[in-house]
Amino acid sequence: GLTTWSPLAFGTLTGKYSDGKPEGSRYTAPMFKEGSPLAEGFAERVEMADKLKPIAKDLGISLAQMSIAWAVANENASTVLIGASRPSQLEENLKTLAHVDKITPEVKAKIDEIVNFVPTVSKMDNFALLRGRHL
Repeated sequence: GLTTWSPLAFGTLTGKYSDGKPEGSRYTAPMFKEGSPLAEGFAERVEMADKLKPIAKDLGISLAQMSIAWAVANENASTVLIGASRPSQLEENLKTLAHVDKITPEVKAKIDEIVNFVPTVSKMDNFALLRGRHL
């Protein structure tokens, strides 16, 4: 099956960037500075994350949990790689497994509409280059 990575989009799908870039967060690092390929589309991703928050709230879970559950619920995915910078984040992310069943076809359709999800074959881009150096 498919192996997915970064289901939280470098932390964007935690909701922490709604009010800007918190000091010490990933998007304050030099590799994510304005104008870098990794920062491209940041504002749009934050806007999408903000639109997803009400769905997560209706489900009674965090935006991060909903995002991971959405990836886990994908019938084509066999593996979802998650990351955490603190043990508490890992614990919270692992709790997602109890909520995967909340991603019903109706919920998935709402999420997919907001993010304009269209499955595609990955192209060679800056993220692919980054993965190639570290995987």
